[in-house]
Amino acid sequence: MIRDEIIKVLQSVTKEKEVHLEIPEIESHGDYSSNIAMQQVARVKEPFDKAQGKQESKRVKDKNQSPHYIAEEIVKKLRNDKELNKLVEKIEVAGPGFINFWLSKNALLNNISYINEKKEKFGQGNILKGKRYLLEHTSPNTIKTLHVGHVRNNVLGMAVHNLLETNGAEVYLDAVNNDRGIHVMKAIWAYLKYGEGKVPDKDEKPDQFVDKFYVKGAKEAEDKKAKEEMQELLRKWEGGDLKIRTVWKKLRDWTLKGFEESYKRLGSHHDRQWFESDYYEGGKKIVEEGLKKGVFKKLPDGAVLSQLKKYNLPDTIVLRADGTSMYHTQDLRLTELKRKTFPSDLYIWDIGPEQTLYLKQLFAMCEQLGIGKRSDYLHLSYGFVFLKTGEKMSSREGNVISADWLMDEMVGRAKKIIERSETPRHRSGQASRGLTKGDIGKVAEEVGIGAIKYGFLKTARETDIHFDLDESLSLEGNSAPYLQYTVARTQSVLAKSKRVREQESKRYNNLAIEQFSNYNNEELLLLRSFIHFPEIIEAAATNYSPNLLCNYLFDLAQKFNNFYNQHRILDKVNGGEWVVDGDKSNTQHTMHYSPNTQDFRLALTSATGQILKNGLMILGIETPGRM
Repeated sequence: MIRDEIIKVLQSVTKEKEVHLEIPEIESHGDYSSNIAMQQVARVKEPFDKAQGKQESKRVKDKNQSPHYIAEEIVKKLRNDKELNKLVEKIEVAGPGFINFWLSKNALLNNISYINEKKEKFGQGNILKGKRYLLEHTSPNTIKTLHVGHVRNNVLGMAVHNLLETNGAEVYLDAVNNDRGIHVMKAIWAYLKYGEGKVPDKDEKPDQFVDKFYVKGAKEAEDKKAKEEMQELLRKWEGGDLKIRTVWKKLRDWTLKGFEESYKRLGSHHDRQWFESDYYEGGKKIVEEGLKKGVFKKLPDGAVLSQLKKYNLPDTIVLRADGTSMYHTQDLRLTELKRKTFPSDLYIWDIGPEQTLYLKQLFAMCEQLGIGKRSDYLHLSYGFVFLKTGEKMSSREGNVISADWLMDEMVGRAKKIIERSETPRHRSGQASRGLTKGDIGKVAEEVGIGAIKYGFLKTARETDIHFDLDESLSLEGNSAPYLQYTVARTQSVLAKSKRVREQESKRYNNLAIEQFSNYNNEELLLLRSFIHFPEIIEAAATNYSPNLLCNYLFDLAQKFNNFYNQHRILDKVNGGEWVVDGDKSNTQHTMHYSPNTQDFRLALTSATGQILKNGLMILGIETPGRM
């Protein structure tokens, strides 16, 4: 990356190891900015250690120099660097001592050629090469259907997975299925009472079938007698009762089958599925060992308590007085299993914010027990998803928006929008854009699912979401359909370009773009945006923040559409009339512009489409060729 080349020169000139370049918030301030001068001044004002020698002593004598003065001195040296001059056409000092860089037009032009050469690989990096990650996402209960909160969890986990892989990491995905406990017995109790022998209808998703029994059981659990019966079912299950185990497995298998359908539709996957029923007993042995080591302590009633005072965390029960396990008990065992099965540099839990304290306690206990250091574990927290009214969803209350309903609703709305836009142009059952009924269904699926994913990912990870269906499907706002439409627009221009060129008796010179140097402002803004795509991918990965990529893609799409609306891309006389894209308000011209201009603008169009496609692919969003 060009950024890295500038950093190397800055390191050489300033003798500093840690040098950072930022992208200025205001575009008129350049392509990059460094505060290295201010860092140096801040450092020399720190207490002086005489043992560090004469070089440090000289810096202390200069400690009264202003950051602006030091920045000017640095810039003088930078301007004498021949290699840097090939990349940068202007360097200026701004404000209290920022050093701003403007890239040369040659550097910008070389980058656009590089983009169109690398194609789908543009943006890939290797800063995480050699790193291994295990990322847990979408860990559901196996007697409920997935809801919109799970969707946010799912798309976040997959986007972070893709970002890490794009930067060279090896990433595995797992999920934990909560398939035991009193909540499972609520569904079994209701099924035995109201539905024994029944199976899901042919057109009914099996997880939705099971979820109905959970909702009914959860409501009736408020009755004391029913609750006692459910507790008895749990005791029978833990005792291995054949009938209860058979019903339990039947309901679990139905739910898992439904989950797989939803995961496939969302384009997500797992490399490993864990089931609490397989390992929950193993956690008791870990607690017993912890007692012997003094990690835990036994209370007078027989319960086992953690000892987390040195971590400034409240203690928690890890084993009940009757010897039954708690969530921490089984998660200690699961973490041990994860480390043995997937040795990794970092273990990530993509779980909601309500589990923050729980996970801090888990990570601390793992450290006490020798199951890795706390720094080996990361809680990838995210905000809640609310109904439009602001009410938090609850499966117990039955006001959950299911993942399936959300997907069906968004795809259905997208299909109506597409059909409405195509209806006046239908000829013999086929749309003028070449969209058959089958095409419309496929595009609607890509647009609807893409709208959901982008609607969740564009928001900062830990910010709550009030999901708005109409806003997420808008073609004019910060939405996936807007970005998808922009990609389709670039592909339309390029396809028309191919037809025009095939009609030309004399081909335009392929090297004409390299001779182009007369940029207008809209073109320059695009060129300067292209440079930062790999850096945004890197920042989004290292901060586990897909919204950074969303922000970039939206900004790029706006810049391209502004360029498209103000300037002609294709320019050819056909039967005395101009065939043009862009500049719709001025279609009468008296002369062609040069082949260089057209080739350059086509290269801009191609690069824009490629970057948008690459970015959306990382977010898990499809890009229809036509919309």
